[in-house]
Amino acid sequence: MKKIKKFLKWIIIALIFIAAVLIIAFKLYTSSYYRADLSITENIQELLRNDVHSYSTKDGAVFIPQKQEIKAVIVFYPGGKVEYTSYNGLMYELAARGYICLLPRMPENLALLSTNAVDRITSGYEEFNKEAEELDWYLAGHSLGGVAACVHLGKNLIPEEGGSSEDVTMSSEYSGIILCASYPTEDLSNSNLRLLSIYGSNDQVLDRENYEKSKKYWPKDSEEHIILGGIHSYFGSYGIQSGDGEPEISNYNQITQTADIIADWASH
Repeated sequence: MKKIKKFLKWIIIALIFIAAVLIIAFKLYTSSYYRADLSITENIQELLRNDVHSYSTKDGAVFIPQKQEIKAVIVFYPGGKVEYTSYNGLMYELAARGYICLLPRMPENLALLSTNAVDRITSGYEEFNKEAEELDWYLAGHSLGGVAACVHLGKNLIPEEGGSSEDVTMSSEYSGIILCASYPTEDLSNSNLRLLSIYGSNDQVLDRENYEKSKKYWPKDSEEHIILGGIHSYFGSYGIQSGDGEPEISNYNQITQTADIIADWASH
């Protein structure tokens, strides 16, 4: 009996040690992340300060058009290990085109740790939600943020007409998904969602093989756009990610092209 107790004691100690090592390793991994390039995001903010009102909360940032008729709501999930404010430039550009943008702050800068972040950032704003419920809502994301957005959509699809057969079209409270250098790992092929995929021709981070394989998960109503000279990193403003390609256009150019593509697609 004493031998068993001693054995169990050492097992518990070993498990605690392993858990501690894993926690420390995870913290070290997430402590190194890409920070926002303020020289770009603040320049865009200054250019559009009369066109867009923005404010931040503990859960993220909100961008509201001031001179445009509001067309839809876009909730954008940041890329993995990227500071969420790196996407302020794209959010300002989209808001200036008539889209309310919600940019959630992710725990440890990893959207996969909070795939339901959209629910968190909208909770407590009943008046806003009521005013916006008649608008089309789009979930969007860059890189791993797009994967996380698709996970959220996949978990919340419901069969139309209460059916359960695989042939039944699945519906969502969202009108579509916007993927920037990303792809779904969830099967959305039988959903009524629209899908927009955008990536840069010089992107060296996006796994093209998995991207092409993911097309079997795309809904019927899907579009693909390639930004010539664009790279993985330039959907946000945080420098150039390790392993990425050489850009042939500026960061600002890729952001404005992306905003134009999204705005044109969402308006149809």
